[in-house]
Amino acid sequence: MLDNLCHEHMLLHMKRTTLLLDPAIYAELKRRAAVEGRTLTDVVEHLLRLGIQSGGSGRRGRMQLPSYDLGPFLVSPADTGTLASLEERAREAEEA
Repeated sequence: MLDNLCHEHMLLHMKRTTLLLDPAIYAELKRRAAVEGRTLTDVVEHLLRLGIQSGGSGRRGRMQLPSYDLGPFLVSPADTGTLASLEERAREAEEA
């Protein structure tokens, strides 16, 4: 009886959320839970705590990406009519 009351009290204070996970990550979490004989919630909570406790801001330094000068636009991106006709011509050329 006392265990039941403690469990209900704990559930009142726990927060629930929905996570959108990559299927591969979800599968790995489910696999770990099965191997360790734990619930998915326990595994996710444990890994989240490890990540939070690891410290750091979690941000990586900025990365310099290559930049290329391809010259001016041959057609203005705002000119949707011309772009549409060019795409149509390209499709027709591929089909021929």
